[in-house]
Amino acid sequence: MAAQAPREPSPLRSAIKHSVLSFATVGFALTAMAGGIHLWGSEDTSSPVRQIALFETKTPAITTPQLKTRLASSNAPARQIAAPVYRPEDTPQPFITDAMIARGETAAPDLGIDYVDGVSRVVRVADNSNTNTPDVAERPTVRINGISVSSGQSWQESRSTLALPHAPVAAVSERTPVGTLPKISDDGRTPAGVYARPFANTEGRPTVSIILGGLGINRTHTRSAIDELPPEVTLSFAPGTRDLQGWIDQARAAGHEVLLEVPLEAYELSSGPAHPQSLTTAMQEAQIDARLSALMASASGYFGLTNYQGGRFLRSPESVTHLARLTAARGLAFVEDGSLPRSAMDTVTTDAPLRFRRANFPIDTQPHGGDIQERLLELETLAIDKGSSVGSGFAYPVTIDILKAWTDSLPAKGIVLAPASAATHTRPSATTGRETASIAPQAGGQADMEAVDTTG
Repeated sequence: MAAQAPREPSPLRSAIKHSVLSFATVGFALTAMAGGIHLWGSEDTSSPVRQIALFETKTPAITTPQLKTRLASSNAPARQIAAPVYRPEDTPQPFITDAMIARGETAAPDLGIDYVDGVSRVVRVADNSNTNTPDVAERPTVRINGISVSSGQSWQESRSTLALPHAPVAAVSERTPVGTLPKISDDGRTPAGVYARPFANTEGRPTVSIILGGLGINRTHTRSAIDELPPEVTLSFAPGTRDLQGWIDQARAAGHEVLLEVPLEAYELSSGPAHPQSLTTAMQEAQIDARLSALMASASGYFGLTNYQGGRFLRSPESVTHLARLTAARGLAFVEDGSLPRSAMDTVTTDAPLRFRRANFPIDTQPHGGDIQERLLELETLAIDKGSSVGSGFAYPVTIDILKAWTDSLPAKGIVLAPASAATHTRPSATTGRETASIAPQAGGQADMEAVDTTG
């Protein structure tokens, strides 16, 4: 019979066996050690018992510190102290010096204070009959979010005084099949004058104007421009803005005059796609009139129009003539943003009764802080040299932030911030002297060129 080969032990069984033996050995050793300490250990050599708990089982007693006795009666019970009784003879006598007696003065000066039962009472704070009281305009002011707040006025009160009339104004509006459109009133008033922000430069100081465009696209940036920039900054709203009339109403309530951006045909290589409501050079005057009327009927309260793109359209004399004629017929102004190197608008402003102004240049072609500040410095130089300057910008956050600080610095430089409407004129200036913004109003809006300071 063949011998049976021995079987190898199972690895699992071996592991279990060794584990049990190990635990048993360690347990026996620990038990023996604990038993030995319990039987032969001494309490004198043991460490004190410490109890660790998250919360105290009972509130610890707080020992009130013993205060030092300052007065003999400090420990006496509290008692009611009767109010002192004042007698007429207790009223202090007027203070009179020898010098006052020598001058014949027998009583102290009247300080507007009366004494009743020994208690002083202010009976006169200010004398309203005093003709030396400074007028509100002469009171100290501080600028908060671009608004000058006088002493004694709140920011809301100061802002409400700057608000422009609610639009539309019936005298310069008419209802048409496409909506409410601006018109020249029967008495000669124009929307360019009625909806413009009032302005006076009686001292003939250099003026600078800022037009901030692209508003209505971003709600946050639009709100920031309306609330934080001075009311003299002109705001222009993009075509197709959602709730355009609501934004214009808010801007005018804050004192800003408003321009409406009109999309014009650009070159194919121009940045950005063409707007679906753009005016093109292929359109006839009737087509331009229909599309322009639809754009103008989208809102009320703007004093003029400004271009959105338009590199191709504004170079076409025929198209520009149609646009200028239609704009002037509605009593509106036209302000170019200064982004186009050439424009045919100059050739039609003399013949058409149109208030016109071209911005000198955009201030944020490169939306960087240093570049914007350099362009603003150029506007200051132009204003000092030529009498007035106009810059345009886009509603970038960096542009708004820089404009807030820059506009506050203009008074110290002797430069006046003027709304763009004050810088428009009915024909190109033929003088080489200084031309500041308008200084006197007229029935149709801002002043004619004859009223502009050209004294050099």
